[in-house]
Amino acid sequence: MTPLVALSVGGILLAWRGHRLLSWLAGRRVDPTILLTGWTASTVGLVASLLATLSLVALPVGDHHSGALRLAGECWTAISSGVAPGAAATMGGIGVMTAAVVVVRIAYVVHGRFRRRRRNAPHLRQLRALAADCRGQEPLWIEDERPIALSIGGRAGLIILSRALQTHLTPAAVRATLEHERAHLRGRHHLILAVVDTLATALPWCPLLRAAPEAARDLVELAADSQAARRCGKPAVREALSRLTGHPMPAAALAMAGRLTEARLQRLSSGSLGASGLSRLAGCSAIAAGALVLPAATAGLAARIVLCAFG
Repeated sequence: MTPLVALSVGGILLAWRGHRLLSWLAGRRVDPTILLTGWTASTVGLVASLLATLSLVALPVGDHHSGALRLAGECWTAISSGVAPGAAATMGGIGVMTAAVVVVRIAYVVHGRFRRRRRNAPHLRQLRALAADCRGQEPLWIEDERPIALSIGGRAGLIILSRALQTHLTPAAVRATLEHERAHLRGRHHLILAVVDTLATALPWCPLLRAAPEAARDLVELAADSQAARRCGKPAVREALSRLTGHPMPAAALAMAGRLTEARLQRLSSGSLGASGLSRLAGCSAIAAGALVLPAATAGLAARIVLCAFG
């Protein structure tokens, strides 16, 4: 039982204080891609460890062969009979019911997201059909007097730029704008935002999950800026940011302008572009491994219990 208590304490600390550690790392000017990896791994790992810990609670170490559902049934039978359930049955019932609530909440939010996506599907199919008519040329150029640049995620990502960009920006800045949106698609930023938004909506009581969507939205823009600056140069990205303005965009889209514009311009003027490719890979691997220690330890304990039960 001691390992289970340790894992539970670790999960509570991660849930209530993990966002402060990640915010502290952001203040140390850690590469945004590394930070984004840390936020994503922490949120997913926390939910995974929560479900794993609840399953362990439902399978007390001293009564492996009872099974979670049987323990929960014993708890319900005892309560229905007006008798106080035993400790094992109580723990099993609590574990099963809490895990069920978490799973149902996540499933409900995911269902809502798919329902909204189906409503937008005809519009997105029309846009992708227009992009296909461009003979595979990227991006899809639209006629609009406003300088607009956005990307839409999905199995087949789509970048949309307005013709006004060519009159408001220099060719170098247009290339930087396009590279910024390509970085969103390459980094699967739309998927990352969907995952953290889903978990935060499903479990809003957790400070780490509540803070994740806002932090992730900022970090995907900083990460895309860095990649665009590496390929096109800082001046081109600064020009694009300073001349583009935010406009209402589809919910599934990521636009270059509109978030942290002043801070991003200052970072491009005075800060570095972040870690090099190899250092960034090492940093992402290290922070992901650190964030996933808790769920990995929980899974290891669960495997030991299963082996003990059936060994």
